[in-house]
Amino acid sequence: MPFDTVFFDNASTTKIMPEIVDELSQFNSEYYFNPSALYNNVYKTHDSSKPTLEKMRKSLLACLGGENGKIVFTGSATEASNLALFGSVKKNTRKILVSMGEHPSVYNSALELKARGYDVVFVNLDKTGKVDINDFERKMTSDVDLVSIMHVSNETGAINDILSLVEIAKSVNPKVIFHCDGVQAFGKIEVNVDDLGVDMYTISAHKIYGSKGVGALYLKNTVSLKPIIFGGGQESGLRSGTENMLGIYTLYRASQIVTSNLEVNYKKIANLKKLFLDKLGQTNLKYTIHSFEDNSPYIVSISFAGCRAETLLNMLGDYDNIFVGNGSACSAKKSGNRVLESMGVQKSEIEGNLRISFGIYNTPEEVEYLVEKLNERVSAYLKHTIKQN
Repeated sequence: MPFDTVFFDNASTTKIMPEIVDELSQFNSEYYFNPSALYNNVYKTHDSSKPTLEKMRKSLLACLGGENGKIVFTGSATEASNLALFGSVKKNTRKILVSMGEHPSVYNSALELKARGYDVVFVNLDKTGKVDINDFERKMTSDVDLVSIMHVSNETGAINDILSLVEIAKSVNPKVIFHCDGVQAFGKIEVNVDDLGVDMYTISAHKIYGSKGVGALYLKNTVSLKPIIFGGGQESGLRSGTENMLGIYTLYRASQIVTSNLEVNYKKIANLKKLFLDKLGQTNLKYTIHSFEDNSPYIVSISFAGCRAETLLNMLGDYDNIFVGNGSACSAKKSGNRVLESMGVQKSEIEGNLRISFGIYNTPEEVEYLVEKLNERVSAYLKHTIKQN
């Protein structure tokens, strides 16, 4: 076996950058203070070169292009999106608009809000996996007070035109609050929250080579939220609990690195995707791609006819040490695929759907190995199925 581990599930998580790992020990040994303690002010003046919490917050804002806002650090992107939705609704909130393509952290939050009596309306997807603009325009009425639409689909890589969606929403109701889940966009495609016009934007550390257990919510200065976690009043009263300085440091550094290398990384990933599709096209396998040319190259959604995705996933992992996804890792134990269903994908294709997601540490050799083993395992699966029948 040429590789110990081949990881193509980078949409679910990524490994921490080696250079950040090297920095963590020193950072943790030198900045172990409680960032909310009064004596922390002494530390700030004692060594102004250290990356304090506020310096890291400002750096992250700069990476996001958010001059007109602030950052709230959270324990995950899921928590950040929950804060965005549950923290912004009020008793007099009239209507909430959410797309059918949202990550479970947003979609299930919307279902909970609906269960609590709020008027939640879901916007359809088109066949490419993007929000159906015409359906959005029909449902974006003047009584919609909150919108949540993701930037890049975690299932297919479809890129929503957030700028246009925000313009439509604000033209109908200038006071509408627009939240965007940017977890699969930030650090991978160009993101400038000021240019997009969003009021809130969710990001995650472990999707961009930082550590797990930390996320952040960008808030435009005009947005007022209620906290959903109560305690010591950290993060300007919006997220109580001692800040995870080590995790925040990885988000801060990873953000700096990926945004500085955005174009180089994008080209590398685009080439890996092209190689994957070219090599796959040289096989005799029957498959359907649900990720289109103008999608993010970081994610490919592919269905193999006559196969069950879970079996293929296990075969690749058990025999070849190749790890791929079969949809959102946050909801992988649930049957079906809401996003693909919303795109009109047939049930038989959904059952055989895998998500291949590329990362900056993947190599062309790994891609070729993936295609080789996919060819072997799918062929063996189908041959075994024919014998059984």
